[in-house]
Amino acid sequence: MAESHVVTGLVAKRAQLAGRIEACRQELAHLEADVGNLDGAIKLFAPDYKLEGLRAKPAGRRNRLFIQGECQRLILEIFRDAAQPLSAARLAEALARGKGLEASPAVSEALRKSALGAVKRLVGKGVIAPAGNDDTGALWRLG
Repeated sequence: MAESHVVTGLVAKRAQLAGRIEACRQELAHLEADVGNLDGAIKLFAPDYKLEGLRAKPAGRRNRLFIQGECQRLILEIFRDAAQPLSAARLAEALARGKGLEASPAVSEALRKSALGAVKRLVGKGVIAPAGNDDTGALWRLG
């Protein structure tokens, strides 16, 4: 059989994926047990509480470009050095330079989304304020 190395590789990959599936099933069983324990505790303190009406909260997706809080710190540094209001696109460019990343379309979009999220949090805290619009979109400045 001339293609046995291909079959061997495919079998190894299948075994790897089957192992991941089993690990996920075990994690699911643990999570279901944890939810059951929480349901019991809720019923202990509030026997009439309707657990059926509770909705699941979606798990957040983390951007792997930054460690916790790094994007917000970098954005504040960028605003401190800026002489004029900045847009999300300009923030993304500055973040790419600051992190030493190549500004490919996918990376630029991820950086723009991260910048917008951080800016919205900072606007909510009163640290950054809206400063109008330009041809690239909304502008912000330090509050």
